[in-house]
Amino acid sequence: MMEPTPNGFALAGPLTIATASVYVDAARAHWPQEGDAVIDFAGVTEADSAALALIFKWQRDAERKGRKVHCLHVPANVIALAKLYGVEGLITV
Repeated sequence: MMEPTPNGFALAGPLTIATASVYVDAARAHWPQEGDAVIDFAGVTEADSAALALIFKWQRDAERKGRKVHCLHVPANVIALAKLYGVEGLITV
């Protein structure tokens, strides 16, 4: 469900409320030791509002370390949810 990349990780499979805890745990193992993190959502097959919650959690974790999270290939429905909630400006792509 998660593959390491040189500066972050790539997600694969469903990212929903049912699977979110798996991603939280896996991210700890793949978080870059230094610099900003890049999270690639290209392999996500299904996503719901849990994806937004995870993005914001990872951003808070990074900010505590003085770093940022950059999101690639965020699913269109997650972007639509962010716009609906008025938080699309908080997702760094």
